[in-house]
Amino acid sequence: MAYVNLYKPPTKDVQLLNDDAPLDLNFCLPVPDELSSERVKLVPFIPALHRSQWLDGVAGNPSLYDYLPYGPFDQSGVDAFNLWYEQRIRGDPTTVLFAIIDKTSPNPDSHPSQGGALAGVIAYLQTFPQSLSTEIGHIVILPKWQRTFLNTNAVGLLLIHALEVPENGGWGLRRVQWQANAENAPSRRAAERMGFKMEGIIRWQRLLPGSYGRPSASAKDRKGDPQPDAPGRHTAMLALCWDHYDRTGLEALMARKQ
Repeated sequence: MAYVNLYKPPTKDVQLLNDDAPLDLNFCLPVPDELSSERVKLVPFIPALHRSQWLDGVAGNPSLYDYLPYGPFDQSGVDAFNLWYEQRIRGDPTTVLFAIIDKTSPNPDSHPSQGGALAGVIAYLQTFPQSLSTEIGHIVILPKWQRTFLNTNAVGLLLIHALEVPENGGWGLRRVQWQANAENAPSRRAAERMGFKMEGIIRWQRLLPGSYGRPSASAKDRKGDPQPDAPGRHTAMLALCWDHYDRTGLEALMARKQ
């Protein structure tokens, strides 16, 4: 019997954000209005509220996007940021981005209702309710807050919400994974500190942008490769699953004075 294949690649054209309209997060699970610890809170990243602060924060710090397959961004590239947000975040129902707010650093002048300073971003991605699994990623911490309590608290809040059963206010997922460039030792150490277990290296897992200048693998010696100029990435895969999850231990780690 005859058959056809009518697949067409998805269009890259997107409608850029309308800051005057309510934002549809387009995420596959209920999104909490806020996740909070003593010093940190996470709220959904709303470009109309957070974009300008974020682009000011990352300006002049392109190294913040080392090991990430996008960016860097700044105020001169608002449209580029909007396009990234629409394609990678809002356009993907498995992904939702959060603003990380440092509650210990009030910002009374420009954003009095925010409850603190915007210090970073973090996301759930690759969220599949049918598999009871998700991933934590898209983490960028502004320089002032690196090597502080911020990352520990942000990751801890997402872990608790993902792995706690619904009767305790969570989603009841069984697996939270963490992927990092195999060359990115700090990211791997950060994950292991939070309880993630190393599962292995996934070789040649993805292509990286042609301008990508950080550690990567080259396929230029491969005759006939469809994209010989695109470097590749070997990925370290780590995971924290329900049977190794320890909320008490996580909360103790989050409470440390770092």
